[in-house]
Order: sequence, then structure tokens, then C-alpha cells
Amino acid sequence: MAVLDVEGLTMSYADKKLYEDASFQLEKHEHMGIVGQNGAGKSTLIKILIGKTLPVDGTIKWQKGVKIGYLDQYVDIPAGMTLIDFLHTAFTELYQLNDQMNKLYADYAEKMDDELLTKAGRIQEKLDAN
Repeated sequence: MAVLDVEGLTMSYADKKLYEDASFQLEKHEHMGIVGQNGAGKSTLIKILIGKTLPVDGTIKWQKGVKIGYLDQYVDIPAGMTLIDFLHTAFTELYQLNDQMNKLYADYAEKMDDELLTKAGRIQEKLDAN
């Protein structure tokens, strides 16, 4: 099953048609780049995909359980925050889970308690699903 399925996407404004009947799928482990001239509709497409803008027509279906991280292209990074730390804010929950999992593995190395491995495995499954 596709992580993202877009069918029949049509978007236009009064004076400009951006896309008509566009369809595509994004499978797990695939990457997608959106390129084009200024005004071609790249930002609009992203806003449609994340549900911030409604298209004229078409359907956008995300696989159940998918978490979407989005950072606007016009954003002020708080003073004192590194760029990488700011980018991580799009997936704070996942980074926290990863930190929790790593702590469980470190605790397991000291205590050799299999329950710690079981808990870490459950977290790993959640991370793999995202």
C-alpha cells in the first residue's frame, strides 16, 4: 500500500491553472522532490498534501498512522536554536521515542533485564512504522 496516494488532483486560481487531473503515489522508502519555477504551485501542492489548502478536485489519501512533519518555508528560527534542532521540531515525538529507546538499550546493557529489550522493541516498531 502506498504511503501517499493522490488521484485526479486539480488546482487552479481565477487566473491560473496549476494542475489538472494529476495522480501519483509515494511508496514506503521512496523519496519525492518538488521542483519548478516560482509560481508553478510547489508550495500549494505541499499545502494540499498536508490538508492546509483544499484542491478544486481530487483525493489525497495518506496511509493510516503516517505522521507528517511540515515546516513553513517562511519561518523565524528562535534565537539560540541550531538549524538541526529546529528541523527536529517537526518530529519531536519521534525523537523523544528514539531517545527513550536508546535509554532502554543502555539500561539493558547494565541490568540484562529482558523486559527492557521488550519495551525497546515495541518502541522500535513504532519508529519503523513512521
